[in-house]
Amino acid sequence: MDYQIIPIIILLLLFLGIMVVFSIEKLDYVGYSLLAAFISVLVTVIYNPGSDFNTFLVFIEFDPIIFIISMQIIVMISEKHKIFQWIALKTLRFTKGNHRAFFYLICIISSLSASIIADITVAIIFIPLVIRACKILKINPTPYLFGISFTINIGSLYTPFSSSENILIAAANSLDLLWFLRKFSLYVFPMLILTLVVLDFTMLRKIKAPSEEQKEILLGIMDPNLVIVNKTQFILNFIYLGAVIIGFFFPINAWVVSSLGAILISILNKEQISNSLAKIDWKIIFFFISLFLMIGCMQIVGIFEIIAEWTASIFSDNVLVSAIILLISIGVLSGFLAQVPTAIVFISLLRNIYEPGVVPDLILMAFLLGINLGSNFLPQGAACDLMALNLAKKNGVKEFNYKSLLKNGSLITLFHIFISIIYLSIFYIIFY
Repeated sequence: MDYQIIPIIILLLLFLGIMVVFSIEKLDYVGYSLLAAFISVLVTVIYNPGSDFNTFLVFIEFDPIIFIISMQIIVMISEKHKIFQWIALKTLRFTKGNHRAFFYLICIISSLSASIIADITVAIIFIPLVIRACKILKINPTPYLFGISFTINIGSLYTPFSSSENILIAAANSLDLLWFLRKFSLYVFPMLILTLVVLDFTMLRKIKAPSEEQKEILLGIMDPNLVIVNKTQFILNFIYLGAVIIGFFFPINAWVVSSLGAILISILNKEQISNSLAKIDWKIIFFFISLFLMIGCMQIVGIFEIIAEWTASIFSDNVLVSAIILLISIGVLSGFLAQVPTAIVFISLLRNIYEPGVVPDLILMAFLLGINLGSNFLPQGAACDLMALNLAKKNGVKEFNYKSLLKNGSLITLFHIFISIIYLSIFYIIFY
């Protein structure tokens, strides 16, 4: 194929520019991405006159977009009824103020919550509660904040709807909830416990246990029943949320389950769908559409064919070696670049390397491990880490800062990648 150099250079510069803009909080990444998508389409049409509206429309992945909108509505209604806050407070009471038991349970619960709701939402719900509890117990909250920050991404591995990246990867490769449970159950829980044991040994053991009096004060203040405004509505919405999650186990498209769930839950709660749609995060939706269009343009001009040819020379005929290379590459990139664009690029890249529907499971597992776990390599790589830093600063937690998170985050990411390589190797030996 004869490649046109000028559109290739323009599209690559536009895409790299959007990656940079997305990582700078103060810039309007949606506006810039829409402009970049418009220019990309214009350049592609100029150099490929046969292109029309339908040419670009097919590149927009509507299934994950509908899924994300629906899940935002479901989670929004669940948060309105304080379901996740109740779970956090119930966890605290279950530990009876024991700071070590509280550490393990709150990190496990927040990690598993991240398999259902966005990681940044988990941080917003759990971190202020943890800081407040630690202040009442008169103990340093730093180990707890590290524990939550480093385990949220482990929980995100567990479902196809935990994050935008997982939604995109699952939709592109027809992966359902059962696939995730089968592939990662033997990874998530051992890794979760192992990470917490490491943090316990290096940080938590330095903290003096709180007195019985402080425990009693904590349990008196942090009553889970206080967050429940309407008990009947709370119970019903707990059941509704559980029903949606159960629905993902059935052989039905995830976007069908989520959209039907969002509609029924809204009707049962007498919530106006139009009001819910007005409150959801449309920025990420339009950002996705822009990226899909830009990726489509890059596909048309042959950028991914060039990358695939170059990558094929690096990838080995051995699927394990290829998976390890992919894991390390994505793990490192996820620390420096935004996860969503990185995921979309590698989805397109894998489509050019492998035949449709035949990407090896080991490759997909490496993809998901790298995109989820690599974000802790740098604080700016994960939105939940940035939110944790912001909340820690507001609440005067001085030991949890950018420098300490950079140091410990890079170390824990290297540790996670190392264990991931072992896990992929074991999986390869058993199943290949």
